[in-house]
Amino acid sequence: MASSKDARRRPRVAGPSTRGMRSCIGCRKRAPRDSLIRLVCDPEGAVVVDRHLKAPGRGAHLCYDVGCIHLAAQRRAFGRAFKRSVAPVDPERLVAEVGAAIEARIRDRLAIGRRAGWTRSGMDVLARVRPKLALVVLAEDASESTAQRVASWGDPEDCPVIVFGDRALLGATQGQVERVAVGVVDVDQAVRLRIEFERRDRVLVAA
Repeated sequence: MASSKDARRRPRVAGPSTRGMRSCIGCRKRAPRDSLIRLVCDPEGAVVVDRHLKAPGRGAHLCYDVGCIHLAAQRRAFGRAFKRSVAPVDPERLVAEVGAAIEARIRDRLAIGRRAGWTRSGMDVLARVRPKLALVVLAEDASESTAQRVASWGDPEDCPVIVFGDRALLGATQGQVERVAVGVVDVDQAVRLRIEFERRDRVLVAA
């Protein structure tokens, strides 16, 4: 039998790291912090979405899932998470706010893409760089013929076409009055945008 001295000498086996992990207050599953919605409580006790995950103070986290938002409201989990009294949370309002935060991040990223040089816009320009396209964002008010033309450009997996905003909105992200489509030529940035669109769909399309 090993002595207590021998036991103290045995190397400790580290468990899985939980650094950067947070629990969803709806389903209670753990996930990386930056893959969850972060909520904060303002001075008046209202629960608001922390769009950039940087707001000071105690935060609460939810999956990007409409079911988790409703489950947290049913369980009255917000007060427990913030360890204080909070204003009543309307899950439908919170769903809308989460959706608005996601869409704002998408707009911001497309605008950054113009300045960083990894977006292209204008149908003629997109046609010329077609082999480089990793994602196309198409205006919801694009004509049917334009939508069909864009859809014919690539494979849905290699270059998906995602409908988002109208021509004025897409134009504003590219420093133009209107744009019917914006293309992304950087694969990593296309993946990040696809993640945001998938989050939007899990929250808003299911709502």
